[in-house]
Amino acid sequence: MANALKATGITGLILAYPFLSAYLAAHGFAGLVLILFAGLTVWRGIRIKKPFWRLVCLGFAALLLAGAYFANAYAIWLIPSLVYAWLSVLFGHTLRHPPSLCERLVRLQFPEFKPGIAEYLREVTWVWTLFFAVNVPACALLPWLAGPQIWSLYTGLLVYLLMGLLVMGEWLYRHRRFPGLEIPPMLETARYFALHGHKAFKDIWS
Repeated sequence: MANALKATGITGLILAYPFLSAYLAAHGFAGLVLILFAGLTVWRGIRIKKPFWRLVCLGFAALLLAGAYFANAYAIWLIPSLVYAWLSVLFGHTLRHPPSLCERLVRLQFPEFKPGIAEYLREVTWVWTLFFAVNVPACALLPWLAGPQIWSLYTGLLVYLLMGLLVMGEWLYRHRRFPGLEIPPMLETARYFALHGHKAFKDIWS
């Protein structure tokens, strides 16, 4: 339960970040957000067993602290890009070191698969990896091309609508690709992952 609450808190912070950062930046406190995310990055880094990925996390934290120290306003707009870069690396890492992340998540609810399901979930993991990878440059360039307000709208609302469409589209496609497969309601699955999804990330980097 503690892990689930911790994951929920971090997810809530990430969801609120675009609007929180825009508000703090407008009032001259952008550095506070960077320091907060640097602390979260260090906390995550010291829990990773592999030295290389631990150094990567600490390097990200150092960049965030440098942005806070030099009061670089653009640094706060880069946080979503860093988050999506991390997610892209995470999902991509499980493609090279199976089981894929989507398979890990689904096996929490259904430990045994029918033939072909694991391969399908690998394809779904590829889709999410590419989605996060595309959002890295998109979120980084939006403040320059469209301004902070459009950036906040995209990173705080539109990108989550796109994620929702991906989830719904995959759920509908799954019924068509695997007729007769036991597929629980979407809300039931979301509730289960909210409570137990953190277990799928255990030992990914080991």
